[in-house]
Amino acid sequence: MNRREAVRRATYLLGGAITFSGFGACEMLNGVLEGENEPKSIASQESLIAEIADTLIPDKKGVPGAKAAGLGPFIVMMMQDCYTEDIQKQFADGLMKVDEVSKSKYNKLFVSLTLKEREEIFKLFKAEAQAQITAGENPSQFFPLMYELTCLGYYTSEIGATKALRYVHIPGKYEACIPLQPGQKAWAT
Repeated sequence: MNRREAVRRATYLLGGAITFSGFGACEMLNGVLEGENEPKSIASQESLIAEIADTLIPDKKGVPGAKAAGLGPFIVMMMQDCYTEDIQKQFADGLMKVDEVSKSKYNKLFVSLTLKEREEIFKLFKAEAQAQITAGENPSQFFPLMYELTCLGYYTSEIGATKALRYVHIPGKYEACIPLQPGQKAWAT
C-alpha cells in the first residue's frame, strides 16, 4: 500500500467520512498497519521496465539501446499520463508476471537474467498468447503495449533518431521517395 492510500484510509477513520461496523474498522486498520498484497506501482517498477525495453532494443554495433535512451522514465510517464487506470493495472500485472515467470524458470528476477534467458522468457509469453488466440481468448496486451511504447520512445529519442536512424538536421527539399542502399539506415527526418 502506498502512502497516499494509507492517508486516505486514515482520513476516513479519523474524519468520520464513513461509518464502519466494528469489524470493518478493524479490517481497515489491519490493512493500514500491516500492508496489503497490492501490486507494485508502475513507477516503482521503472528499472524492470528499462530492462525489458533494453531486451527489446539492446545495444548493438555502436548504437546504444533502449536503456541508454532513457526509456524507463519515458514509459512510466506515458503509462501514468496517457492510459486509463484499467490499462495501468493490466500493465502492472504484466510486469509482476514477468518476474514471476523469471523466478519460476531461473530462480532469479528478470533484471538478473542474461539476454538469452530474457529472450526465452519472451518466447514463453509469445507461446502463451498464441495458445490464448487459438482457444478464442483475448491474450494479454502487456507485451504489445510494452513493445509499442519502447519503439515510440526509442525512435523519437535523440539516440534513436540520430544513432539508429539516419538524421539530417535541415533536410532540404522534399522528396517523396528516396531509395535506400543495402545496409543504409532508414531516415529519421
